[in-house]
Amino acid sequence: MTDALFEDALEDEADVNHPMAEIFQLMLSFGWEPDHAVQVRKLALTLFDQLKDLHRLEDRERRILEAAALLHDIGFSVSETKHHKHSYRLIRAQKLPGFTADEVELIANVARYHRKAHPKKKHANLSQLSRKERVVISELSGILRLADGMDRSHLSSVKELQCRMEDDQLFVEVRGNLEVGLDIMAGNRKRDLFEQIYGVKVVVKWAGS
Repeated sequence: MTDALFEDALEDEADVNHPMAEIFQLMLSFGWEPDHAVQVRKLALTLFDQLKDLHRLEDRERRILEAAALLHDIGFSVSETKHHKHSYRLIRAQKLPGFTADEVELIANVARYHRKAHPKKKHANLSQLSRKERVVISELSGILRLADGMDRSHLSSVKELQCRMEDDQLFVEVRGNLEVGLDIMAGNRKRDLFEQIYGVKVVVKWAGS
């Protein structure tokens, strides 16, 4: 894998303001499916940008989400079993350029909750954090889980998505390859935390090729 992968990712206008080159290189150094990480990053940021009226988060949180998306699966370099927890520990051990120690803790936790259990105050990794920090982790983890589900195939089949709110329902309309059916189903399976945090019903649906 070469830097061309990240150069393609930098095509988004927002990336000019928030370069992630060193985070990307760190992700590459762990050597596990960088294409998937870049696709999850793309989907997560698209969700974040299109849903600003819903989450009302700022650029700082966007950068935390972006870094967590790129690094969420580095725990596979340790073991497939509980890889989300390994990702948490590996990220916490890093000095991430452009992020404070507190922000690294948030990144590690958002990556930690991209699968399995929802964030809970009783968890040791959250018990010492402030309520505000725990809320941010839950909000960003809900977005990351949904994005990760929409690349369940690891084939980057989702090419575009459009979010549309109708009352208390969020429709995520997906365009992509014919193989995108698995990603749509997985997106719907991983919507639970998002629904809990944001109080909306999520429907991921096919919108054409």
